[in-house]
Amino acid sequence: MNIKKFFLSMLVTILVVCTIAGGLSAANFLFGTNLADEIAKYLDKTTNDKVNVLLMGLDKGKTRADVIMVVSVDPKENTVKVLSIPRDTRAQYSESRYDKINHAMGYKNPEETIIRLVRNITGMPIHYYCEIDFMGFRNVIDILGGVEYDVPINMHYDDPVQDLHIHVNKGLQVLDGEDAEGVVRFRNTYANGDYDRIALQQDFLKELFAQKLDAKYITKAPAIVNEIYDHVKTNFSVADATKYLGMLKKMTDDSLTTYTLPGNSQYISGISYFIYDPAKTREMVLYNFGYPEDEYKQLVESGALASPSASAR
Repeated sequence: MNIKKFFLSMLVTILVVCTIAGGLSAANFLFGTNLADEIAKYLDKTTNDKVNVLLMGLDKGKTRADVIMVVSVDPKENTVKVLSIPRDTRAQYSESRYDKINHAMGYKNPEETIIRLVRNITGMPIHYYCEIDFMGFRNVIDILGGVEYDVPINMHYDDPVQDLHIHVNKGLQVLDGEDAEGVVRFRNTYANGDYDRIALQQDFLKELFAQKLDAKYITKAPAIVNEIYDHVKTNFSVADATKYLGMLKKMTDDSLTTYTLPGNSQYISGISYFIYDPAKTREMVLYNFGYPEDEYKQLVESGALASPSASAR
C-alpha cells in the first residue's frame, strides 16, 4: 500500500471532508505547505503529538467564514474532537471594537486575526491552520461518490450576492457536492439560526465519517489532490501527516466527537450575535479537550476529573 495515498485519503476523509470545512489539504500533503511564513509564525508550537487544527470554510468572495471549527486530533487516544464556533459569535477585535467572528476574513491580516480570536475565545492553542473555499468541498464530496443523508426539512434559499442557490427537499437521499454544500450552509428557517445549522453540520459530519471510513477510498486520493489543490491554504505537510498512520488504522466512526461553543443568541444595537459563555466554554474545553494543560493534568492526577458539564452532541 502506498503510504502517501493512505494518509491522503484517510486524513482528507476523516479530518477534512468530515469536518465540513473541507481540506486539511490533500494537495499539500504531497506538495508541501502553502501557508506564508508570516502567518505560520502566529501558530503555536506543538509540545506532543496532540494537535489542534483551525478549519475554515470560506464563502465565494473569501471575505466571510461560513464554517469555523477547531479539530483536536489525539493519536494517543485515537480520537478526533471537533469544536464548532458559530459564525455570528461576538468577538473582541480590539479594546473598543467588537464584531462577528466570521467577519475576520474581511479585516487586514485576516489569518492572524482569526487565529488570535479563536485562541482567545477557546483558550486552546492552535497548531495548524487550514482554509478552503466551498468549491473544493463540493469537488471532494463528488469524488467520494456523494453522501447518503436524511435531510430533515425542505431547504430552499437563494443569495445572488454569494451565488448561493440551495434547493434540496426533505428526505433520505444521496447528496452530491452542490447539494451537500447547500445542506451544510442552509439556516434560513431554523428557529435558533446558526446553532441549529451547526447541529445539522455535526450530524452530517458523523454520517460522512461513518460512510467514508473505508480503505476503498484510498484509490480516490490522486483525484482529490488534483481537484482541491487550488482551493486550500494550510501549513499541514506530509511530515506532519505521517505521524498519524497508526491512529488512522485504529479509528472507527465512534472515534469522532463533536461539541459546540456554549452560549445564546442576542440582539445588540439591532444586530443579531451569538454571545458565548466564557465560564462554560472554559469548563467544556478543560474537561473535553484538556486545556489549560497544567490544570487538566492536575485534575487527572488528583482523580477529580468528572463528567463534563457540556456534553457532546
